[in-house]
Amino acid sequence: MNGLEFGGGNKVVETASVSIPKTYLFRIDSAKDNDGFFEAMRPFITSVYAGVEFRVGSASWIPDLVKVTVGDPPDHCSLTLIELESTEPVALESCRKYLPEKSADIAAAFNAYLDRVIRQCQSTADPRESEFAHLRALLSDANYLMITTAGALRSSASFVEELPLIDQDQPMQVAPSREVNQENKERKREFRGVLRLHADETKALSRCVMILDAVTRRHDFSKATMHSWRQKAPLRQLLSKNGDRHPALRAFIFETQGRGITLDFEVVLSELVEIWSTAGTTQLNPEHIRALVSDYYPAASAVKGHDLMAAVFETARSFLEH
Repeated sequence: MNGLEFGGGNKVVETASVSIPKTYLFRIDSAKDNDGFFEAMRPFITSVYAGVEFRVGSASWIPDLVKVTVGDPPDHCSLTLIELESTEPVALESCRKYLPEKSADIAAAFNAYLDRVIRQCQSTADPRESEFAHLRALLSDANYLMITTAGALRSSASFVEELPLIDQDQPMQVAPSREVNQENKERKREFRGVLRLHADETKALSRCVMILDAVTRRHDFSKATMHSWRQKAPLRQLLSKNGDRHPALRAFIFETQGRGITLDFEVVLSELVEIWSTAGTTQLNPEHIRALVSDYYPAASAVKGHDLMAAVFETARSFLEH
């Protein structure tokens, strides 16, 4: 069997058939912020590995961790893409971006990743080579492979939510189900009046505004990652050139990172209207811009520093087209 295939359909692993599972944890994003979660997981892991890049999905996402569990009998397996964040709402947004991806594509990508891991072990005389080769063989022969996506807090070793990809036959959910209205409340907020934002929300809103600005003013072309692009974003360059012309927006973009703030969004909105209307052929409606920011904010919250801007811009454009 070439690659990781889904024999007999994408079926949920029956817990009754799993006695002593083996669990493998692959650390993809080596950011220091993830150390605590990674170390907390170690006692429950059969084997860990870090050091080889893994991208997955239509937008080449890079998950923080990948967990693989091989049940007994070994033809029952699961693969979980894990996203770590500092707050629960952001963790939910971050992990849910994988839901529409194709399970077969993720399985194939992970099979290729294991090939690279094995080659790296060979080149460094890593004794885990045989172990990962055995894991690859088990996954390739598996009749049941459940692929899920999970969000977690960096301060905890447990998931706040785990969901199967949409194309899986049946759901498997670790966290209790949430009411749809509560989900919508967490996923979207309206920016109006004076806002009190914690540090993560400040950073996410700033990211949201800068990305939408680039797309609105047609400066949406870059091969950089979000981390590299952010420091030279077109909006930052414009505000630097304009001096004191847009004081509220300038203060928000340049002076409020890394801390919670109180923000008069109406003043920021009026300055955005001026900048974006000048760039186009028509005067933009403030309420249209408010709605655009509110709609795109959840997606912007899920963008990470290593995400490629080409994919980020493509997502943002879809919001402008609605």
